[in-house]
Amino acid sequence: MLKTLFLICFSSMAVAQGIKPNVIGDWIKEDIQLRDGSPILDKAVKSIQLRYIFDKNGTSRVVYDGKAGDRPYRIKHDTLIIGSDTFYKIEKASDIKLVLQQISADSAANSLKLIFTPANLYNIGFMPEKYRTKGGDTIYVYKPNYLEPFFMDADMNASQYISDNFDFPEYRTGDFYTRFIITTTGEVKGIEILRSTSERFNNKLIAAIKKTEGKWKPAIWEGKPVNVEVMMGFDLGWSEKQAGQNSSISQESDEEKIQESNEFLAEGKYNLTLRNYNEAIRNYTWSLDKNPLNIDAYYGRASAYAMKKDTKKMCEDLLQLKNLQQAKGTELWNKFCNK
Repeated sequence: MLKTLFLICFSSMAVAQGIKPNVIGDWIKEDIQLRDGSPILDKAVKSIQLRYIFDKNGTSRVVYDGKAGDRPYRIKHDTLIIGSDTFYKIEKASDIKLVLQQISADSAANSLKLIFTPANLYNIGFMPEKYRTKGGDTIYVYKPNYLEPFFMDADMNASQYISDNFDFPEYRTGDFYTRFIITTTGEVKGIEILRSTSERFNNKLIAAIKKTEGKWKPAIWEGKPVNVEVMMGFDLGWSEKQAGQNSSISQESDEEKIQESNEFLAEGKYNLTLRNYNEAIRNYTWSLDKNPLNIDAYYGRASAYAMKKDTKKMCEDLLQLKNLQQAKGTELWNKFCNK
């Protein structure tokens, strides 16, 4: 028995050791899908910037929409574990592609499949913009995923961090556009305010940018750290104010609609667990009124109709999911409605 257990453990270690060399490296998100292969319709999710850099010593750098942090990782069997709360099944790991399936306590409809390309292939054909200063320094121009210094803060990106430290009155509106250099050693140099609607606050914005000192890792190009120019804008209610002046009718933004849709979705899920099916259906309907592409609302409302034995309306929602190319919805429609 002990011999068998030893052989099983040794075999598992060998599998992990066989996968790890292919995982080590710098990976950039190429595509993101639902775990069952269905397309993601939420533009905010589809366009997220995600990068994983795995080193051979068990440390990973996670770069997510401008936020970067270092976390330990390990591979157990065919499972990649990052920190203590992120789990992926390694579907494919080769020289040209890394495919990870999210392991989540949530439903498969919400779990994600992420497809990564190694940075060296992602960068093929990319030629960075650069210029020389009067002092003879070469400055490269920042471009996300291709040439970027990393802002080492797992909770907020550089723009959020600067905004939080910018002593600008909440009751005022303003628009600022800035330029600064992240040097080869991660220092912040050459801060300039290129556009400002409130010049007397320029020095406070410069001070906020200086507070990022010590949180940057320099950009790497062709294996060496380089100076990178970063341009960053801060719209502090300015565009909203200008739009209000140009229109007597305040239009609800797409972001606000999606937020409200998700709030109604949460209420629908709660009422469904309480078996308040009519209330749940109302919540899901309101959710879809705000965002007709909220896939989870269709699934939830179809479930509520199913519990009420309203097959006709259940099938209408499943047909919507089928038309939106959702694999699980199509499977359910074929099973219960395509007769």
